[in-house]
Amino acid sequence: MGLFSKLKEKSRGIMTAAEPAEGVPAAHESEVRDRLLAISGRGIEAGEDDGDIVVAWAAKVDTVGPGGAEANHVYRAIRIELDPSENEASGIGYKTDSDAELGPGFMSVAKDWERGQHVGSESFTVIQWLGTVSSGGGAEDGKYKFSWSDLRDPVIDAVTGAGWTYKPKKF
Repeated sequence: MGLFSKLKEKSRGIMTAAEPAEGVPAAHESEVRDRLLAISGRGIEAGEDDGDIVVAWAAKVDTVGPGGAEANHVYRAIRIELDPSENEASGIGYKTDSDAELGPGFMSVAKDWERGQHVGSESFTVIQWLGTVSSGGGAEDGKYKFSWSDLRDPVIDAVTGAGWTYKPKKF
């Protein structure tokens, strides 16, 4: 594999489109939607917002402030728009932190979302997992490493597995 191929693979879904495997027939929009809505995991939930699909990760985390340990709520999401006429899904990342838990439908509640094709990872001490699989227990070793690929890869797999193309949405 050449340097260009490696670079293209690393930027798949962030800077370049992710195509389905050759020969995979394009599924109906409802199947793509169902596949995206089925994405779940610790702190991860999927839902619909204004016709788009949102796959989000949320947790209450430990932060150290001037007076000692404090808590903060972190939200990371990928919003996916489906275009059945082209068999394409386009997605963009959103992130915000809040002093208060935002609750269900937090995408439309929060005001200060940072929007873009986010990459990399962040380490947190999770106190509580939020979302539909909310739990009082935090991360097992105290630390949890959130990675944007934990959200983006299942989205790309759901879309391309249904014979559609995933494209990073422009700002």
